[in-house]
Amino acid sequence: MTMTPDPLKVCMLSNLYPPVASGSSIQSSSLARELARRGTRVVVVTARVDTGTAYHERVDNVDVYRLPALRLPRLPIAMNFPWLSFTFTPANARRLEAIYGQHAPDVLHLHNHMFDLGLSAARARRRLGLPLVVTIHTVIRHSFWLYNLALIPADRLLLRRAVIDQSEAVICPDANIVEYARQAWDRTDTWLVPYGITAPERPGDGQIADLRTRHGLHGKRVILSLGHLHSIRNRTDLIAALPHVLRSQPDVRLLIVGAVSTDSAARQAEALGVREAVVLAGPVPHAEIGGYLALSDLEAHWLNQEAPEKTSLGIASLEAMAAGKTVLSVANPDTYGPGVIRNGENAILVEPGQPETLANVILGLLEDTDRRDLIGARAAETIKAHFSWDHVCARTLEVYQQAKASVAHRSAAVERTNPPR
Repeated sequence: MTMTPDPLKVCMLSNLYPPVASGSSIQSSSLARELARRGTRVVVVTARVDTGTAYHERVDNVDVYRLPALRLPRLPIAMNFPWLSFTFTPANARRLEAIYGQHAPDVLHLHNHMFDLGLSAARARRRLGLPLVVTIHTVIRHSFWLYNLALIPADRLLLRRAVIDQSEAVICPDANIVEYARQAWDRTDTWLVPYGITAPERPGDGQIADLRTRHGLHGKRVILSLGHLHSIRNRTDLIAALPHVLRSQPDVRLLIVGAVSTDSAARQAEALGVREAVVLAGPVPHAEIGGYLALSDLEAHWLNQEAPEKTSLGIASLEAMAAGKTVLSVANPDTYGPGVIRNGENAILVEPGQPETLANVILGLLEDTDRRDLIGARAAETIKAHFSWDHVCARTLEVYQQAKASVAHRSAAVERTNPPR
């Protein structure tokens, strides 16, 4: 009689999880869903930052627990991030013990090393002897040098000792994060596992028309910019390019979709006399992203905290590519390996700090529908080939098994060194 092995049981921990609208939130929830679809038992622990959510619910065959959390104020050092929370309390420690006892996970998987659930994950790893896997979603660095005097040492000393050094495996979604892990923590044993991307569903014409009405976009050409607006993702070059773009195409609008944590974009647009051409949509449910992509001509946004060779394409850009859109970005073309991102073929890569050149690139694309469509079609094929959930889940499960083997090997070594009497 053949015995069927028990399914792997994973506990994911992330301070950011839906209904929070952020790239890592969407990615961690999507990974949980896709692993569950493939037979892994997944439980998620997150912070209850929205008081309208339940402590426990089951979504997509994933048990989600939301710990009571203290919602922290927006802080400039954290780029006014709106979902900072604190969960590291004795009461939540007891709740976590109960969750671990009920679900008996084989592996702990932490998303985002800078939030306080990282401390809880490291504590559980020590107390329960479970392997800990950490996915690094974000480089800790600020656009204002003075804040980096505190952030960089905290990352490279405190977080390294408290979280990173406690982990059996570190997952990096791109080559730039791999290099960050090497430089910041001397981790050369990282795993490159790209983000899994699901193409947004194209909405009906009625929904697209509703979005155009909501934002005053009927008859307008739309440059869509997905992602939260803060001091690093500030759209400075895009806004600086608008006066030149509008002289040739006065019906163009820059539509920024995401939480607004700084007024710098509005102030810059006002100073340049293009305020009416910049539309701040604010945060929207992820389910609406397909509609925004459908009404857009281009998608463009990037981070400016690093040089281009250290900059990655974000999840929003990858989702735009999956939807068949031409994406403009400042990014390392080898972010996901040589030949994956090909400038001029499946994406458009631009240099920072050159708004007039950027404006000419935008105008050229707006005037050439056939070229936009061709680049978009190639982009969609690239996402299918390199960012499928089958590939991402298989690679993630490989990391889990390796982490389990590492713990087993360490335990065996301890037993050999200290045999029972």
